[in-house]
Amino acid sequence: MTVELAGAFWVLPLAGAMLVISTICVMWRLLAGPSGPDRAVAIDAMTLIGVAGVGVIALVRGQAMLLDVAIVLAIVSFLGSVAFALLFKGTHHSDDPHDQPPQRGEGGL
Repeated sequence: MTVELAGAFWVLPLAGAMLVISTICVMWRLLAGPSGPDRAVAIDAMTLIGVAGVGVIALVRGQAMLLDVAIVLAIVSFLGSVAFALLFKGTHHSDDPHDQPPQRGEGGL
């Protein structure tokens, strides 16, 4: 079974170019991210860009089998996101000094 996409000659290369630009932006956040959660979100975004990239490649080549790869990658990405959420569950990052709990010897009884 083949499917003909309207405008595929310009839409798919445009989608690929946008994925490349997104990858560059996310790689910058991954390398320069000031904290661990920023880097975890960047890794999650990279896997989602990978899922979209596999989907675009499946459309370009006309191979539906590649969509199975995209689904498995999306499931693994979800499990990785849950693991990162559990890893950073107890961390609290705030730049406001009044939002921090009092240190030993400051106020209180």
